[in-house]
Amino acid sequence: MTRMPINRTIPPIYLPPEHPDYRPAWQAGTLVDCCMVLEGGAMRGQFSAGVLDYLMDEGILPDKVVGVSAGALNGFNFRAGARGRSSYLNIKYCKDWRYFSMRCFALTGSAFNAKFVFHKIPDKLDPLDFAAYDSSPITLFTVASDLQLGEASYHQLRKARSERDWLRASASLPILSRIVEVDGLKLLDGGICDSVPMDFAASLNSKKTLVVLTRDRDYLKPPYRGQALALARRLYRDYPWFLERMAHRSYEYNRMYRRIARMAASGEIFVLRPPAPVEIASMEHDPDKLYQLYLTGYAEAKRRGQELARYLG
Repeated sequence: MTRMPINRTIPPIYLPPEHPDYRPAWQAGTLVDCCMVLEGGAMRGQFSAGVLDYLMDEGILPDKVVGVSAGALNGFNFRAGARGRSSYLNIKYCKDWRYFSMRCFALTGSAFNAKFVFHKIPDKLDPLDFAAYDSSPITLFTVASDLQLGEASYHQLRKARSERDWLRASASLPILSRIVEVDGLKLLDGGICDSVPMDFAASLNSKKTLVVLTRDRDYLKPPYRGQALALARRLYRDYPWFLERMAHRSYEYNRMYRRIARMAASGEIFVLRPPAPVEIASMEHDPDKLYQLYLTGYAEAKRRGQELARYLG
């Protein structure tokens, strides 16, 4: 898939580092004393990608970002100031089996090819501006799940090249991914232990909190059951506390969504979320659907842009 052309009527997808008009978005933006929390959700992260591109276009840069799973991937590109990169990569590679597919899972044991996604793409195929990431004034924390403790593991990702395994761990879905070992820890997707890390965000003592969700207001997460739960019990039988978190995840998740709604209603936080149910697959291979969800995120952030500006002061 070739790069999508720039159209004045819609947000451009991506300006790569070699483009003459490229520069990291944080060079032109204004840092805000705000912690931005980014929920995961596999390809539903396209909604968040649209939100983040709107913020970069408007020069609104929360100085701290906490990302879970796909939210960590989006936060990674946001810290780098790589406007459009998250959406561009999802759209370009969504049909490539090495990017995110059941074929990749059958052949490698993981739904994505780690070497392809975290090395070949940013190092060779679509190079990331690593220097822009490392020198960015924005702080990124990734969230993974510690299998041995059954608790969330939070990591400040300072160096893009040397700390990529923390990013990979945050996005490694249970059952569909191999366990990632980093610094003696055994890690998987952060969404199991802390899907929307509000308490960790509060510990960073920012004046404001912006939360970007990938589910609509009425969504209720169902519990793991049937074959999925049986397979998890077999795969993670050595990690009983992690299995306990998996078994209770839906209750914790739905409770957190209710809490977030109350906090938003009281003005404690500002929430951006899809205005309607997101109807794409976790491993979506239709680039048009992905692009439309990206546009939905951008449009929703723009629709509430003045309200957000007032909240941030």
